This record gives sequence, structure tokens and C-alpha cells, in this order.
Amino acid sequence: MYAFKPLIASLALLAVPVFAAGTPCGDVAPAAPMSLATSLDYALCHQPQTRSAWAQLRAQQAGVDIAQAAYSPDLSASASLSRSQSDDGSGSTSAGANLNLSYLLFDFGQRDAQLAQARALLDASRAGVDDTLASVWIDTVRAYFNVGKAGKQIDAYKAAEEAAKASLDAANKRAAVGTATPLDVLQAKATLAQATLNRTKAQNDLANSKGALAKAMGISPMQLPVLADMPTSLPDLPLAESQLDKLLDAAVRERPEVRSALANLAAADASLKSAQLATRPKLSLSAGLGVNRSWPDSDARSSGTIGLSLSIPFDLSGATKARTVQAEAQRDASAAQLESARQGAENDAWQAFYSLRSALDTLAAAKVVQENAAKAYDAALTRYKAGLDTLLDVLSAQNTLASAEQQQVAARYDWYAARASLAWALGGPLPNQLSQWAPPAAR
Repeated sequence: MYAFKPLIASLALLAVPVFAAGTPCGDVAPAAPMSLATSLDYALCHQPQTRSAWAQLRAQQAGVDIAQAAYSPDLSASASLSRSQSDDGSGSTSAGANLNLSYLLFDFGQRDAQLAQARALLDASRAGVDDTLASVWIDTVRAYFNVGKAGKQIDAYKAAEEAAKASLDAANKRAAVGTATPLDVLQAKATLAQATLNRTKAQNDLANSKGALAKAMGISPMQLPVLADMPTSLPDLPLAESQLDKLLDAAVRERPEVRSALANLAAADASLKSAQLATRPKLSLSAGLGVNRSWPDSDARSSGTIGLSLSIPFDLSGATKARTVQAEAQRDASAAQLESARQGAENDAWQAFYSLRSALDTLAAAKVVQENAAKAYDAALTRYKAGLDTLLDVLSAQNTLASAEQQQVAARYDWYAARASLAWALGGPLPNQLSQWAPPAAR
């Protein structure tokens, strides 16, 4: 299987020749356990979005070739053969061949403007490929983490079931010796049933998350392998607020949406210039060579022509002026889209920065909550067995522990996702392992 390593948003320019020659990716399903890097490789190889983006890029490259062709002369050849017959039986045959050359010598820069527009649209298409790759990257990463989170939450629900079983066992033992009421046993059974129900719902959530990951990767859910375990910790990121302005600048500079909008604005400027030059004269050179021969007289003639022609268009219908107004409006729209893209990139980076800081704090707090909840449950169960606490105390501590474990799992995977979201929001290189990534200000 072809591997994109490193998987970077600027991959478009490097991988065009490879994709132009054919898709280098195999169809073999990834092996288990599947790492994040493997899922990203497979997604970038098999997602229809990526194939569509490459095809659009090749089409735009052809547009540049078409614009460059306007600088070349046009050469055409023609041939004719005819036979005439009179009533008396006599007739003649004639044949001819002609070669014509035409070349636009001067057009006051209209071809230059059209070529500039085509090249700008190619730049926009390249940025569009980068945007598609980044979108596939972040969609796959988030889906991968959701599957991991759902799986770990099932483990936490199973642990809650075991705790509920322990509480029920303790209630049954105390009821057997007359130190617990039937209500204690019923409450313990209800808590166990609720824990089982929670695990069943979590299994359905896992199935849905697997389906979403399979879709993001472009693979059948039946072929999705088991995921590899994520590391329990990742390198700390320097996320001081003093660096925020640099991160926002990096997002506005590197995000492919901004680069695409900037290229589209350049294309709109060139289109406006081309429309404004449409009323200028055009000077062309033409030349021709002809040979004609007829039979039975064997009469042969040759001719040649060369000349200059000046074409001066008049906008009597107002169509040229209307096209200029249209190009001006499209230019204004492109400028507004560029500003919107810049604001969107800045806002994404801002939110991702503070989401990651919040995720770090939440992860640390969730760990403390889980550790203390586990101690509280162990103490409550021990005291209940000794007859010092009620079952309600045990069940309350048990519910608190189950909630704390779920929060810890969610906080851990939300931290992974927030880290990935910041990498995506800042643009630039996107790694296939989050441990390889650091924000630009920290590099």
C-alpha cells in the first residue's frame, strides 16, 4: 500500500506526477491492530474526495496549456478534388492543396491576462487539493478517536458492572444473615441492570463510530480491523497565550482555504483585466500557399499570399461592457470570500487553541476525580460489608466512580481530538502521528 509519509497539506505539488500516472494504492484491507498512521494512509488512498481533487487539478493544468496555446501560430491544410462532365462526353478533373498560417502578433496583453487567470486558477486548484487532503485527515483522525473512545467507554461500563455485581453480592450476604433489607437487594439489582443497559448502549455507539470511521477511510465496515491502543500520554505542548498571535498568523498564512481564496482573487483580477482589454485592437499575420492542377490539360498553378490584418471591435450591443461589469462583481465577491476565509481560519485557530488548553485541564481534573472516586467506592463497600454504612452510600459512591471513569475516558480522547484539531486549524504540515507535531511557534 502506498504510504503518504509525512502526510502534509503541501503534498499536492509533490504527488501530482504519481497520481497522474495512476493510483498507487492497493486494495488490501489494513492489518490489525490498525494504527492512526495506517488509517490515514488508507483514507488518503481510497477516499473518493481525493481522487476527485486530483482529477480537478489535472483539468486545471490542461486549462493552463490551453491558455499558453494562444501564443502559438495556427496552421491548417486543406485539399480538394473535383470532376466536371459535359453533355458531349468531355470533362476535366482538378485537384488542389492549400496551406494556411495565422498568428496573432499583438493584442494589448489580453493573452497575458488569460494566461495569468489560468495559472491563478491552477494555484487555487492546488490549494483545493491541499484542503481536501486536510479535510480527509481531520475527518479520519476524529473518527479514529471516536472509535477508540467508544471502546474504552465499554471497558469502563464493564468495570461498573463488576462493581455493581460486587455490591449485589454484598447485599445478598447481609440479607442472608438478616443485616440487610430486601430493599437493599432490589436497589443493588436495579443498579446492576442499569449498568448492563449502559454497556449495551455503549456497544451500539461503538458500532456507529466504526461505521463512521469506515466511511472516512473509504472501506467497508466489515473490513475494519481492531484499532491499536493509543499512548496514555503525549508530549506536552507549549500553549502560552503569548504565542497565540503567532499561531493565528500561521493559520491565516498556511490554511489551504485562504491560499485558495487568494489565488481565486488573483484569477478574478486577471479575468477583469481580460474583459477590459476586449475592446482593444488585434494585429494578426496571415500567410497562405496553394497548388492547383487540372486534367487533361495538365494545367498547374501555384499561389502564395501574406498579409497583416487589424481587427478593431466595437461594442455596439454593450455585451463587452456587461462582461466587464460582471468581472468587476466577481472580483469583489472573490475579495469578500478571501476576507471570510481569513476570518474563518483565525476563528478556527482561536477556538482550537483554547479547546486544547481546556482539554488539558479537563484531563488532569478527570484523573483526580477518578482516583478519589475509586478510593471512596472501595471505602464505602468495605464499610458496608462491615455494617458501618448503608447500601445507598455504596451505590452513590459506585455511581460517582462510574461517572468519573467515563469522564476520564472522554477527557483523554477529547484531548487527542483537540490536539489534532489545533494541528488542522493552523494549516501547514499534518503528521501521521500526533506525537510528531508541534505548533509553529514552538518549532
